[in-house]
Amino acid sequence: MLKSEELIDELIATLHFHNYLKMESTNAFGGEPLNVVANEHRIENIQNYIDDLYVDYFFRTHNFKPIVIPEGWNIQVYTKEGRIDSKGGIELNLSNPFDRYTFVYFITNSVLDSCGELSRMYPDNNFLKDIIILSMRVGPIWECPNIKFQMPNGDEFEQYLCYLHDLKHSMYNPLIRSREIVNYSELYSSKLYQHCYKGLTSQGMLCLEKRHHGYRDLRDIKLFGEYSLEDILLIYCLLIYKFKMAENNLLAFIGLFVSEDLNKESFLYDFYEFENHTTNIELIKPFVRDRDLFLRFTSVTMSKAVKFQFASNGIAKIQFFNEEPIPAIFMDNSLPLPFLHNELF
Repeated sequence: MLKSEELIDELIATLHFHNYLKMESTNAFGGEPLNVVANEHRIENIQNYIDDLYVDYFFRTHNFKPIVIPEGWNIQVYTKEGRIDSKGGIELNLSNPFDRYTFVYFITNSVLDSCGELSRMYPDNNFLKDIIILSMRVGPIWECPNIKFQMPNGDEFEQYLCYLHDLKHSMYNPLIRSREIVNYSELYSSKLYQHCYKGLTSQGMLCLEKRHHGYRDLRDIKLFGEYSLEDILLIYCLLIYKFKMAENNLLAFIGLFVSEDLNKESFLYDFYEFENHTTNIELIKPFVRDRDLFLRFTSVTMSKAVKFQFASNGIAKIQFFNEEPIPAIFMDNSLPLPFLHNELF
């Protein structure tokens, strides 16, 4: 990912000029000159916006292999008018944000226990059977799925942070995230695995072993084109989590296995190459849109500058003051950049 104090300062200044950040004293007791103060939460919010621009730039410029939703799979497809029913037989173009929303919806619903298409194909697979789908808020109106497990992971990620970084979860924010996933996988395989499950009962350990075996049975199959299922899930994790691991999330689980068969044909290697060669902040500056940034600091209920109107098919209308409203997909959307995407698409 990209980190730039200069760009963060520019965005802080923009937020202040438009009254999203106010002048405050840095001294809790007053008496000091007033400055624009951005606390850790606000800076994190700005950095998340920069991360979204970076990931979006990757998806718009990367040459993806074909991803095909099989014929006969009941899904819903996102268009500019919202979500519509489809019977599959569709090739997705992930440079297009509407196909990305469709991809997220498609993968999420495919792994739903018992009713997902993938779960019905492999009804006895313990990786799929252990999945639960939660919801995760991204910004004031956007929601996307959050895949977790009924039986939580062991202490793999916690042990990794303590062993390598001596960090708390709140401080974990790696720069080259693809490399971090590989480091995590290699360290787990070589050292950490023997320390991660000491608190588990024998029944808990058996459940985890079954989930591991279930994932290994599926990771190399190719159901949706040229990508393996592991690559498909890594694409999903890049969209949802921006390749940032967390305790008990899907990426922290998949990350345990990536070093077992890492090669230059994998999607993880594609993004690793991108991160290593795309280090100039000037590449994404042209795609900054003030209103996309302002939305990250907007309250749906209290804002006087922005109005939101919601429809049942996953689409909303966003209006700043008396400007022309723009459409925005608010479901299955983990990269909320509506003003940028309305210009580009």
